[in-house]
Amino acid sequence: MKLNILLSLLFLFSVKSISQTKSTVIIVDGVCMMCENRIEKKAIEKKGIKLADWNLENRTLKLVYNEKHISVDEIHKFFASIGHDTKKEIASDDAYSLLDPCCKYRDLQVIRDHGLDREPINHSNKKE
Repeated sequence: MKLNILLSLLFLFSVKSISQTKSTVIIVDGVCMMCENRIEKKAIEKKGIKLADWNLENRTLKLVYNEKHISVDEIHKFFASIGHDTKKEIASDDAYSLLDPCCKYRDLQVIRDHGLDREPINHSNKKE
């Protein structure tokens, strides 16, 4: 009897924690493998983010996160704080300036140097 009660409680707690886990896809700007490594590593280090997979070609970041610890808006703000623009948040000039020269995704020449044919996601921030 005690075992059944214990198993029931464990099941209820596991269902509750699963229900707080969400997945989403957001756009995060970057141009190279160094960007990919930074975005994924910093994401995993952030409390509440469980899984991160960034795609260089389409700039999509697939995330699994715990909504009890972090919201989607906080995720966008977090990436802006480490220098990467998202569709909802623009990184400050100070945060952007800390990126390595090869990671300057707002600079059209850097984008071309990486063999990419695209514009920055926030066009108002592009550097000629």
